[in-house]
Amino acid sequence: MASGFATLKRGSIQIHRAAKVVNDQIGSRQMLAVFVITGYVLCGVVEQSASVALRANSTSTYSEAEFAEYVENTSYITRYCQPPSNKSTVHVVRSIPHIEIPMTRTDETEAVLRQAFMWGSLVSPLAASRVAARVGAERLFGAGVLGTGVVAIMVPAAWLTPGHVAIRIIQGIFVGATFPAAHMLAVTWIKTKHVSAFISLYTAVNLGYAVVGILGTLLVRSLGRDWLSYVIALSSFLWYFLWWRFVEESLHPNRPKRDEHRNLPWRRLLTSKPAWACGIAVVGSQWADATLMLGVTKYLKLVYGFSIEYQDILQSLPHIGHFLAAIAFGIIVDHVRESGVVSTTTARKLFVYISHFPPAALMFVLGYTGCDPAAPAALYTAALALTAATPAGVFASAADIAPNFAGTVFGLCQTVGAAGLLAANYVVSEGLHGSFAGWWRLVFGVSSAVLLTTAAFFMAMGSGSVQDWNLPGDIEPELEPIEEPSRLDSVLE
Repeated sequence: MASGFATLKRGSIQIHRAAKVVNDQIGSRQMLAVFVITGYVLCGVVEQSASVALRANSTSTYSEAEFAEYVENTSYITRYCQPPSNKSTVHVVRSIPHIEIPMTRTDETEAVLRQAFMWGSLVSPLAASRVAARVGAERLFGAGVLGTGVVAIMVPAAWLTPGHVAIRIIQGIFVGATFPAAHMLAVTWIKTKHVSAFISLYTAVNLGYAVVGILGTLLVRSLGRDWLSYVIALSSFLWYFLWWRFVEESLHPNRPKRDEHRNLPWRRLLTSKPAWACGIAVVGSQWADATLMLGVTKYLKLVYGFSIEYQDILQSLPHIGHFLAAIAFGIIVDHVRESGVVSTTTARKLFVYISHFPPAALMFVLGYTGCDPAAPAALYTAALALTAATPAGVFASAADIAPNFAGTVFGLCQTVGAAGLLAANYVVSEGLHGSFAGWWRLVFGVSSAVLLTTAAFFMAMGSGSVQDWNLPGDIEPELEPIEEPSRLDSVLE
């Protein structure tokens, strides 16, 4: 036993030395970015794991032929677009037994587990921002990713019981805690000229959706759903150990002492128009994501008869494009700000416009695309790519207006946004069951209206300048983009 402990100790020392070598060769900022990406990939995997486990091995009561017959005889679009048979001018609808496709038991179970996760992500961000101010953002971020993965190991024993719902709530709490912590990491350790690109890394959650949708489905079908939980838990343990050795041990001893938990001007924060503009704009982006992720694939299947064998692809691959587009938007807005072409406020509003107005138009058109199912599929992909401008716009604005309280401001934004996500989830889940196109047009139209309204509010009230309640003695209000040397360059270079 003693020799085993000695071997473990030597291995730990070797890993610690390797961490120092990697930090010296690569740079701590790059290491932080890598771990934030992989951490959010794990969070996205956890968020969608219940849906994948439910659907990967679900047995359908209808065949492909029965499904095609159902769509042909019930869908408004397919009936309208079908050419008349035998050169007649009237499309004849045969009488066939009704096949219950919309809102199956699997759909209902998936909706309950999804909403439980959302409730957890609603209650934690604001409280987590205060915890991060006390214990350190690097510690809370690591604990958040670890916690959401470790809890997954209890899923097999609690599968589809009230305990499973409780586990999903706890996982949502842990994931919700990572966002304000990541924002504090951004303003503390990342240079101003790279902040937007770093914040865009949060969209690695969408990359996690794609990973679990493709690889998770294969794992469940080959080894069983329990193995998905085990792999998630093991991956989280491994990620946290590496985070602790490569990142946390370097950052935590050198983090600045801000006493943010004592000096936060709550009254001025809660009455700040730019802060609420961020939160309301997040509501719009979350509403759009809920509509796109939950609604469009079902719309293509039930209204257009899009083959169900492509459902996993449509629910996975566009999220990879969303992540890549977010990185591109973040780099572009940082370049625009650094060049001084426009002010930070103008840059943020421009990218809020990109992430809200064009997707609103695309979703509205989704309901009127005619007979070709490729058209709504393309519009769905384009809308999801454009919503990737959200981090470079509204998320980064939360760091601009109060760098000393970026975690708390973003915690407020995430809380308001999660409330909007829950509302959107209810509207989409209740509204998108039938194959009649008019109902879908109504839901898509509501989503478009929410996007336009929330973006207009940000255009009027949003800002990219430091507010006077951000302890003006520490950081001067920003009139134009100004690059300031980081106080922590000696640690991160």
